[in-house]
Amino acid sequence: MGGRMNGKSLLSKTMTQFIICTVIILLLATPLFYLLTKYYYAEDMIDIIEATQQGHPLPQLDLEEDIMHGVMIQFALISGVLGIAIVFTMHFIARRLWKPFDETLKRVEKFRLESGVVLQFPDSDIKEFNRLNQAVSLLMENSMKSYRTQKEFTENASHELQTPLAVFQSKLDLLLQQPDMTEQQALVIQDLYKVSGRLSRLNKNLLLLAKIDNKQYPQSDTLDIVAVLNELLPFWESLTGEITISASFREPIFVTNGTRILFESMVNNLVVNAVRHNQPNGIIQLEVGDQRLIVSNTSDEAALDAKLIFNRFYRPSEKVKGNGLGLAIVKAICDYHGWTITYQYTNELHVFTIDFAPSRSITRSRP
Repeated sequence: MGGRMNGKSLLSKTMTQFIICTVIILLLATPLFYLLTKYYYAEDMIDIIEATQQGHPLPQLDLEEDIMHGVMIQFALISGVLGIAIVFTMHFIARRLWKPFDETLKRVEKFRLESGVVLQFPDSDIKEFNRLNQAVSLLMENSMKSYRTQKEFTENASHELQTPLAVFQSKLDLLLQQPDMTEQQALVIQDLYKVSGRLSRLNKNLLLLAKIDNKQYPQSDTLDIVAVLNELLPFWESLTGEITISASFREPIFVTNGTRILFESMVNNLVVNAVRHNQPNGIIQLEVGDQRLIVSNTSDEAALDAKLIFNRFYRPSEKVKGNGLGLAIVKAICDYHGWTITYQYTNELHVFTIDFAPSRSITRSRP
């Protein structure tokens, strides 16, 4: 944790710099004060001395007028000096004094909790800025500790839950195979089986998010987005039933860098979300072009809250099935690869757009 606690306060530094600046400008203005004294305050006295020395009669004196003019000019001169000193202090000196604060702001703006790196701030000779840097560093360290604890808990809990859930499901399978089971018992076991399946999916999603947060997936894969989508289309068509999937790929080959297993998880979640929120005989559209993947679907539901839909465990209605992690996983995968995802409700369509441009995608034509 950098930063020295010794040094002057910001007010003291500012006042010192202002006084020094004022003194320097006053010294530079000394010739003006000399000319003011010579031609106004001492002008009549000089005329009397010269007339006496030369034996001439005393000239007419306008001492009162000269003093008034001199006072006004002196007031204007001093006001100008102070004005210049204030402007110079506020524009140049204050900018230099506040430079450490601006540097702290720039570094804080670049801070990301997921990076796992606590920022180091430059030393300053101003007490308040050193106190600020130490307070921000301490806040970051505590946030990092809490974040790491939360991630470790999520990952460990997900790992520990895998075995009991698998045992629970296997026991339910054995119960379902019992020959003397009544219909009511079978219904209860089927309900438990569904709950177990939901818990298993929730556990897998939490584990996936924990691995993404911990950056446990490589990003060195080369993905042909169009080829992967073409491979997955038959599987999606078998799931959608009466819902129609239409695909429009404007580029035969669309290559980007990323992790294939995460990309497949992302598009699977988007398609499953489109199926879940669709309407009977609805449509799901997949479009690839201009370094973007667009997934849109018809729906009887109104527009969703674009600020909340990517939050974990967010569900717009209790009637909606799912654990509220699908779109959160999509957002986490996009952030992991440097892609951006946006949501819009246009022409009664829910539209999700993934922009691959930040990852410097490469579009080629098939030879």
